[in-house]
Amino acid sequence: MADQALELSDRSTLGRLNACLAKAHIAALRDDKTAALNWLGQGTNIFDVVSSDDPLSDYAMPEWRMATISSLVLSRIGDERRAAEVQDVASRVLPESLPRFATHLELHRGLLLAKTGDKQGGVAYARAALDKLPAGRHSATLRAMMGEIKHATV
Repeated sequence: MADQALELSDRSTLGRLNACLAKAHIAALRDDKTAALNWLGQGTNIFDVVSSDDPLSDYAMPEWRMATISSLVLSRIGDERRAAEVQDVASRVLPESLPRFATHLELHRGLLLAKTGDKQGGVAYARAALDKLPAGRHSATLRAMMGEIKHATV
């Protein structure tokens, strides 16, 4: 679907940005670091054109959302320096009204630990972060992220 979206137009749009970010995630999950960084870079360039200041709309790409998405891609490929940089940005600009996304960032940190050789520490870090969030706020995405951390390979 991302490929189909990219074929629609070369214009910098939110749809094109989301397609590039989807391709970055796919590449990261396939452990193709070069492709993941390429697609994330293309997405970042588009973000510079189409970003939005609306922090809560599902139809916008504010800085906190872009940083959170970038954090996951970079954590998936084990890029410690860049992941830490965007995690710091996301933590700084994330609205306090979105604690579940703060938990996402903490799980990304756990994934990064696991992907860089400390699987036990990464799982423990992520579990502690998830346990701080009330059980009723645990989403399917957060549960899937815990599974990804538990099965992460270096």
